[in-house]
Amino acid sequence: MTIEESLGSVPLRKDRTTVLGYPRRDLLTIVIGMPVVGLVLGLALPPLARWLSKSPVLPWRDAITFVGTLDRPWQTAIAVGVGLVAGLLIALTEMAETLKLTLTNQALAVEQHERTRTIERARVSAVFVDGKELVVLDETSRQFTRGVHEAGAKVLAKAFRSHGYPWQDADPHASLFHRWIPGAPGLPAEAHAVLAARKIALKNKAGEDVRDLRETMQGLGYVVRDEGKDQYWRPLTGGEGGDAVRG
Repeated sequence: MTIEESLGSVPLRKDRTTVLGYPRRDLLTIVIGMPVVGLVLGLALPPLARWLSKSPVLPWRDAITFVGTLDRPWQTAIAVGVGLVAGLLIALTEMAETLKLTLTNQALAVEQHERTRTIERARVSAVFVDGKELVVLDETSRQFTRGVHEAGAKVLAKAFRSHGYPWQDADPHASLFHRWIPGAPGLPAEAHAVLAARKIALKNKAGEDVRDLRETMQGLGYVVRDEGKDQYWRPLTGGEGGDAVRG
């Protein structure tokens, strides 16, 4: 079932399931386009390197000159193969980063990074888009999930509202966030240590570590969001959640 079929002009039935995955048009672009780009680069790099090597001012001259010598048929075949595989890996990584959502009137299931988590609709306190990321908060204001979804905000809003979820046009707790300053009062030393480690992970683009440390902060009672290179934090606004979050 496509997004368009799920969210057409006819109101959704009460017993209907809405699945929001990667939009079909974007999926074809990623799955077909990235490998094609890799293949073309594999073919184009040697002649491009030979052309660049004629420049009198050239950084990494030895490496570029070496690439320019890869003009034998078997070398070209290897370059094309490497480019094709690299394109496929990029496409698969892009798809793994994107949320897949399954909504019913009873619960929301979120699949990302080969992991599926479920939360009961009654426990969801807010759903909104923050920049390019979809955010779902539970009854304690904890971020149940936060991640990129390729569907537009209007499509997401219509889907969530049709199943009775509390869609918000903006973060209802936005005014509670504080910019993290190392050692500043308001946070315990343990939280400062976690944010310091997370800053390094952000700099190194270690996505898994960034996500794990965000969860660690939530375990300490704080929500984290990023704006550029800066981290912002706020306290949770409710008590501990129950065991309805699974996965």
